[in-house]
Amino acid sequence: MPDSVSQHFSQYSETDTLKITFIGRAEGYGKNEAYIEIVNEAQRAGLPAESKLIEEFTHFKSTLEKLGVEVRIPEYVGKFVYDQLTPRDIAVVIGHKLVLCNMVRASRKYEVAGIFSRIKEFSGREPDILIPPPGALLEGGDIIIDKGRIFVGISQRSNQAGFEWLKALFRNEFDIIPLYTKPLAENENVLHLDCTFNPVGENLALIYVDGFSKIPDTLREYEWIEVDKKEQGALATNVLSISKNLLIARDHPDCTRVNERLRERGIEVVEIPFNGAPSTGGSFRCCSLPLLRTSGF
Repeated sequence: MPDSVSQHFSQYSETDTLKITFIGRAEGYGKNEAYIEIVNEAQRAGLPAESKLIEEFTHFKSTLEKLGVEVRIPEYVGKFVYDQLTPRDIAVVIGHKLVLCNMVRASRKYEVAGIFSRIKEFSGREPDILIPPPGALLEGGDIIIDKGRIFVGISQRSNQAGFEWLKALFRNEFDIIPLYTKPLAENENVLHLDCTFNPVGENLALIYVDGFSKIPDTLREYEWIEVDKKEQGALATNVLSISKNLLIARDHPDCTRVNERLRERGIEVVEIPFNGAPSTGGSFRCCSLPLLRTSGF
């Protein structure tokens, strides 16, 4: 397990204290619509304005810093990629290792270039970087680490081969559990696992039950705060835990009930306006990439 003073990459649980994270880059969004990945009807109706995204991500950054989190922003990739809002999907820290994900969409395959120089700046030992083989599809929104487990969503973006690759690498440290989410064909728009399930607090989970093809017994060990279809559409599950007792959630009417249920369970919820990125398919968890979480403080 990680110690409380280490400054290398470390993540053993989604709800351990967040110390260092990337967040998305709003500057440059939409410069060339040919590179924008359309994932929902809201985007077809019109892309969010770059100026609005910059305003919201600036507020997100300042909120994190006020909560004691060091924030890093990816470098602008330039001509290859024009959407760097959701760095969660491009990589994930598991234990002390950094897994570079194998993205489905060609429009996102170069996005990881934006974090390379920032990784070099990280103090401490050089991280072990792991890269999936061709055909093993994985995106970070489908990978959730919690209390000795790695949940892997088999979804629109991550496949069985990706799950098997992770299992082979980490089965000596973690229990690796596949979770099967419903495809678009079943009238559910669950792009990633964190759109339908997210552990919070000590033993709670936000969950959209209808987003799963089957609920495994492991998930029933959590106390659930169930999210309905409208709330799921507003990404009410897609909160970012700062610690077991504190998280950031969206200030939106369709998230209000869920946020109140969290407060009733003793979790402090910091609500901030965040509408641009969610209209493209990702909220606070999607728009962050934790590098260091500690269990000691």
